Amino acid sequence: MANDVKVLKLITGEEVITRVSEERSDLITLDKPMTLQMLPPNTSTGQVGFAMVPWMKAAKNNKATISIDHVLVTDEASDQTEKNYLQVITGLSL
Repeated sequence: MANDVKVLKLITGEEVITRVSEERSDLITLDKPMTLQMLPPNTSTGQVGFAMVPWMKAAKNNKATISIDHVLVTDEASDQTEKNYLQVITGLSL
């Protein structure tokens, strides 16, 4: 995969999985930003799951521009995270 999907750790502690459509010295524009939400444990196995959900659930647009000062760390998403992200935003099974 091209690995254009990034994981950002924000000063709030949130981890955002996103594509970055624009990056300037003071601002960064996130395209279709998502976060991981923990699901309740499975009652039979006790295993905890995660779901990828929109970072800004009530927003009209799929883009968000934030101050670069709010980003602590940026890294490439793992192959599995990138695959899951692309499946969620496109609806296609990869």
